[in-house]
Amino acid sequence: MSLRRAIDDAYWAMLAAAHLPGEQYTEPIGDPGHFGPGSAIWYVHGDVSGVLGGVSGLLLGTLNEPVTHGTNQHSDYLQDPIRRLGFTSSFVMGVTYGSTPVADKLTGTIRAMHQRVHGTMPDGRPYSATDSADIIWTGVTQAYSAARAHVRYHPNPLGGRDLDRYFADYAVISEKLGATDVPKSRADIADYFAMMRPRLTVSEETLQAVRFLRGAYGSDKATQWSSMALSRVATDLLPDFAKNLLGLKPRTPLTPVVARATGTLLTRTLRYGVRWRNIEQAHARVGAAYVPPSAL
Repeated sequence: MSLRRAIDDAYWAMLAAAHLPGEQYTEPIGDPGHFGPGSAIWYVHGDVSGVLGGVSGLLLGTLNEPVTHGTNQHSDYLQDPIRRLGFTSSFVMGVTYGSTPVADKLTGTIRAMHQRVHGTMPDGRPYSATDSADIIWTGVTQAYSAARAHVRYHPNPLGGRDLDRYFADYAVISEKLGATDVPKSRADIADYFAMMRPRLTVSEETLQAVRFLRGAYGSDKATQWSSMALSRVATDLLPDFAKNLLGLKPRTPLTPVVARATGTLLTRTLRYGVRWRNIEQAHARVGAAYVPPSAL
């Protein structure tokens, strides 16, 4: 087996371990979906740097304690993280690149799942996955982290107003899930975090989730090493306020240097080996040429 094939197989074994029903990228012909090939979100999500941002977004998301508690109570990610990662990737990629009926079907599936995620925390605070504020938190932390990874590791990253276009695109996903008044620009997100920071807390449950996300998982040494390396790169992508709250400030001046060198190595390796068949299919569906980031 060639090195490229081995990298591709390992990547999709992790990201495509599970799929939501209805995820596909080939039909109907000509339907660009909610975004299309000229959109910022197609560009940003079409690179492996998004995986680094996704893990960083999960770490950042733990700081909203009701959301973390709800996830712990209604998810099996601690028992089967690869399967959970597969479902998350299936949703994000499917809504980004799928046709309109595919994106709507996936959104409907997640909204139905969210209906079951509600309850009360031990301190009496309610949580609900259908609450607009909780949907916004999840969407913003993911979009913000994906954008940070994109800017740092993409070979030709978007900037300025093009990043605003990306945040506006991602806001559509949150709105489809039931959120209102979603932040849609860099300025909106800066204001949002300024508003949210006094409400963010760190509990033992938060720290448990962080320890898990930063730990090694997988059945073989290569996967375990890769997951550890990925988590350190994802930690480095966190904003300073999150690192301070979670006790993840760099131990030495070399810590971020090593993390960023590792991030560059990871993204270049994955870019070399991974073939984005779903994105190729989405471009073919609308008759657009696909140029992978490695060819830029």
